[in-house]
Amino acid sequence: MAAPTWTRLAWVPAFLALTLLVVGGAFVHLDRTFRARLDEELGARLRATAAATAAAVDDDIWVGLLAGDEATRDAARADLETIRAANDLADLFVFTPDLVVLLDVSGQYPEGEPNPALDLDGVAVTTALAGLPASTVLYESEGEVLKSGYAPVTSDAGTVLGGVGVEATAAYLGVLAALRRAMLGAGIGVLAVLALLGFAFSRVVAARLALEERLRRAESLAGLGQMTAMMAHEIRNPLGIIRGSAETLAETHGLADDPVYRFIPEEVDRLHQTLSAYLDFAHPAPQTGRTDAVASIRRTIDLVGGEFARRGVALETDLPDGEQPVDLAARDLEQACLNLLLNARDALAATGGTVRVSLERMGNRVRIEVADDGPGMDEGLRRRAFEPFVTGKETGSGLGLAVVRRTVEGAGGTVSLESAPGKGTVVRITLPRGEEEA
Repeated sequence: MAAPTWTRLAWVPAFLALTLLVVGGAFVHLDRTFRARLDEELGARLRATAAATAAAVDDDIWVGLLAGDEATRDAARADLETIRAANDLADLFVFTPDLVVLLDVSGQYPEGEPNPALDLDGVAVTTALAGLPASTVLYESEGEVLKSGYAPVTSDAGTVLGGVGVEATAAYLGVLAALRRAMLGAGIGVLAVLALLGFAFSRVVAARLALEERLRRAESLAGLGQMTAMMAHEIRNPLGIIRGSAETLAETHGLADDPVYRFIPEEVDRLHQTLSAYLDFAHPAPQTGRTDAVASIRRTIDLVGGEFARRGVALETDLPDGEQPVDLAARDLEQACLNLLLNARDALAATGGTVRVSLERMGNRVRIEVADDGPGMDEGLRRRAFEPFVTGKETGSGLGLAVVRRTVEGAGGTVSLESAPGKGTVVRITLPRGEEEA
């Protein structure tokens, strides 16, 4: 048997989830990679700028700054301001080995006083005072994300005199944020497209599974048709001969009341009913035609009413007055109703109970309902109830509901079943309403 559709299609949401995970992981990786590379590029630029600025501070400028010479300070400030503007720096300053600020272009740090920020950048500052350019990690100050670079100021003899510090905002973070939003939008778009494709593919797969089910049923019907043709030839005639011979013997020898004899016609009749069920299931497609459903149901109830009463099963009806025409031949409708009534009777055989038959017009369709208050079906049997040869009865052929479904669906109708252990069973048939006669 083919696996249920939901089992076959379970991989579709799993695939979408995996795709979302992969795409999301790729975006996160790209974001981190871009951030790391841009951070390194900014650090390299700040180290280069600090080194170039430090190289411009020669011995004379350094001595003048230490001595507090105003002319030297003004000239150096102008040169450093040009460098700051050209490199889009937030600040540029010169400091001594004991971290005292000699010159600060932006005026952020008081000149002639220790710069507390240099203590926070201790590793980079120490590296610069040791003779190597260095840069800090990103940090936040007054709502801005900054990065600093440091380089040593050396004398003509190569001695480290002090250092130059530069600060710049991490402007690339805004670009990254915009890129992140773009990637998020692209991810949502990709997910939406994948969801649509998954839905479309699920519909295609579901249609293919439905086609497979129809083909499987067609193959089953074809095989059953061949089998029933053989059974009709090989069994039906001998059954008639056996029953007739048994009746003759009973009349000749006075065996009509013999309990052993009575098994013969009873078992012959049971085999005949089983054979008839197979033949009904394999007979040509139901014939459409205008049939009064109310009259057909009443005829069927009259047929089985006595048997129900003998078995202690009550029959209740809720049928409207007047005709309710449907597009199905009377023979086929009565056979379908008979199968449902016999199933309900058998379900109540041990305990007795009530079978309710009702009919209701619903627009251009007619709904027939047969309900019993018997033991009901478990989930496994309920799901397979309409399959040929599936039955919960010891002596059943498993073709009653299969015949009903074949008849109803062949006439353009639908059939459904509700059942649960201890809650009885309800079978509903809907059929196209027949056209009114002129």
